[in-house]
This record gives sequence, C-alpha cells and structure tokens, in this order.
Amino acid sequence: MGQQDQTQATQQAQENQCVLNASVALLWFLIDEPPDLRLHAKWLLDDITMGRVVVHVPDLWLYEVSGGLVKAVHAKRLTLAQAQEALTRVAGLVTLPNWHLHPHGRDWRYDEVARWAMGWSLSFYDAVYLHLAQEWQAAFWTADRRLYDFLRRTRKRSKTPFHWIGDYTPLQQG
Repeated sequence: MGQQDQTQATQQAQENQCVLNASVALLWFLIDEPPDLRLHAKWLLDDITMGRVVVHVPDLWLYEVSGGLVKAVHAKRLTLAQAQEALTRVAGLVTLPNWHLHPHGRDWRYDEVARWAMGWSLSFYDAVYLHLAQEWQAAFWTADRRLYDFLRRTRKRSKTPFHWIGDYTPLQQG
C-alpha cells in the first residue's frame, strides 16, 4: 500500500470512529430543533445503529444528555413520556458493541483535562470530549455552534478533526 493509500485508509478509519458531543444526541429527541440538523443527526444515528460508526463518549455524556432531556421537559419541549422513551433509547445505545463509554479515572483524568481546558480556553466539558477524540484518534461531531466556531478559529492548534453535524453524510453500506 502506497503512502497516499495509507493516509486515505487512516483517514477513513478515523472518520468511522467518532466522539459524539451530547448536543448531537439531543437532536435525536428534540423535535423543535432545526429539521436539517435533525436529519443529519439521524443519519449519524442510523450509521451507529447499523455498526458502520464506532462511538466513543465520556461517561459524562450520559449526564449531559439526561440533563438536556430533563431541561426539555421543564421547558415543555418534551413530555415526560417522550423524555422517558428517549432515556430508554439512550440506555439501549450504550449497550451496542460499537459504543464505547469511557469512564473518568480509567480513560481520562479530571486534572489532565482541566489543564488542557485552561490551556485551550475551553470549558471543562468541551475539553473532555476533545481530549477523548485526540486520545482515540476519532473525529469529533458537534451541534454546538459556539464550540464549532471556536474550533474553526483555533484549528491550527488542534490535531483532532472536528465536524459540524449539519455536514454529516451517511456512510455507504458495504
């Protein structure tokens, strides 16, 4: 395999592994979000459930998604029944063989991520996801426009590929 072929193979493998920001997962459930973003998020979800994409998320992803669903119920964006159904779906997703939940203390450390966040002027939570993406050489997907725009402005400092969920296209079966 030539150097260019190896580079393409590495990039393809990296793109088939992702770190998923909680903002993307909330698009799966919040029907009042922009339809085009919801569609792209659904395409990613389909690729995940079909096993075409390997997911890496920190354990705090569960807290962020759950917290977002609770907030949506309080804001009357979701009914209690819809939120409970979403929580059931989340519980099912984390049991998929291609879904990897990375606990703190084992796969990432608070102090290391905090230093990283301070050095990059990121929130601690955003830094956890980006740190994990760098460690696993996985693409980072977000629906957080503020974070995405910040990463675009500072991209020269990052080795981690990051993407806006609105740019996601389904992977070809095969």
